[in-house]
Amino acid sequence: MKPVLIVGGGLSGLAAGVELASHGTPVVILEQKSYPGGRAYSFSDPVTGDIIDNGQHVLIAGYDRTMHFLETIGTRDLLRIQPQPSLVFHHPDRGFRSFRLPKLPSPLHLLLGALTTDLFSVADRLRLLRAGLDVRRCTGPREKLVEDATVDQWLNSVGQSEEAKRSFWEPLAVSIMNEHISAASALVFIRSLRKAFFAGWKEAALAIPSVGLSTLYVDAAVDYIRRKGGEVRCSADVVEIILENGCVTGLRFRDGSVQEGSACLLTVPSNKLRGLLPDSLSGLKSLSVIMDLPVSPIVSIHLWFGSEFMEHDVVGLIGKRIQWVFNKRKLSKEPDTGPNVSAVISAARDFVSYNNEALTAVALEDLRLVYGSRVGEPLHVVVIREKRATFSATPAAERARPATRTVIPNLFLCGDWTDTGYPATIEGAVISGERGAAAARASSVAFHKSIDHIIDNKERPL
Repeated sequence: MKPVLIVGGGLSGLAAGVELASHGTPVVILEQKSYPGGRAYSFSDPVTGDIIDNGQHVLIAGYDRTMHFLETIGTRDLLRIQPQPSLVFHHPDRGFRSFRLPKLPSPLHLLLGALTTDLFSVADRLRLLRAGLDVRRCTGPREKLVEDATVDQWLNSVGQSEEAKRSFWEPLAVSIMNEHISAASALVFIRSLRKAFFAGWKEAALAIPSVGLSTLYVDAAVDYIRRKGGEVRCSADVVEIILENGCVTGLRFRDGSVQEGSACLLTVPSNKLRGLLPDSLSGLKSLSVIMDLPVSPIVSIHLWFGSEFMEHDVVGLIGKRIQWVFNKRKLSKEPDTGPNVSAVISAARDFVSYNNEALTAVALEDLRLVYGSRVGEPLHVVVIREKRATFSATPAAERARPATRTVIPNLFLCGDWTDTGYPATIEGAVISGERGAAAARASSVAFHKSIDHIIDNKERPL
């Protein structure tokens, strides 16, 4: 039985491979780099020996497809899930404030959480309820009302004050969308809020990895696929999709060798499609748009200090350049290796070109505005720039995102940039991979039935 071929070993490709392998479908994953994982990877710091993630990937417990993926590969228990949903912010005037959801049925948990938070004035708490009601109502045909709007435009339409936008909506949106409210798609943001806050209080809790991303997502997925008889090949440079009679029959590598297959999933970043798609697809206007979509970078600054200064696991910084700070030692399963703080700048177009010294200075200045003189000089710093971390999730980008299926019946597109309905998140990548796997399974079954039919006809006596 010919395998399903997956080009790209990032999270979407791994999710597709796990899903196919779990149903007994033979699969071969082909990754151009020397390691799988895509943007979800971690590595050992040569100075400290500590494991560093390429960026901080935070989940919510309501990411059900991601949770299913982790359960399947056996790493679900490596997530640290909040016992009660809570976001801690540092306000420049009010200090540390919390937005906490009580353990009540939906939507009472959100109602009481909004009314009791000390992050806002009373008037802004009532405005927050108005926005929450609009999120709940904005489903089905009503989504048309916001499909061309930015988050900022939607917030204005539901009466949010500038202070509420600065203190809550902007830090929330930039962490979910990797884009500022002035540009981010209101439709995608509203869908994300509905998934995060309206399913129930348990689903709204943060789920933060207590191990490196490679351990959580990648290594166990590769092991699972191989145990099920599949293959994961790295340093596999695919240069051509081979078509016969309008269907994919295999892939050609740079060295001229060929891998045959019954179907193909392209899970590469959207800007890599142009070199892979056959001529019958590469000229399509919709795909040309997605291949040239603007991107949004993320900068992560990892700092080691001689003494602890963070009381909380995670803090959102309001009115600072650093948007979120993570106390990695509190979150890690190995907390005794010394303080380590990760400071994150999402939608970091203004900062991605800074050198390491300048970015370190930005992080230290912002941290000292919050924690004062307790923030000493770092013993060690590692800066990671993800220049193409995600696509820029604007209304225009949402209209351009392609479906899984293409005009070639056994060629499929996967990735967080496809039409998942969600931003470029872990959940979006997994959803896309699972959709591609389902389509490829159906295609693979049809392919082998067709082959069997041809063989039967050839063997049938005249």
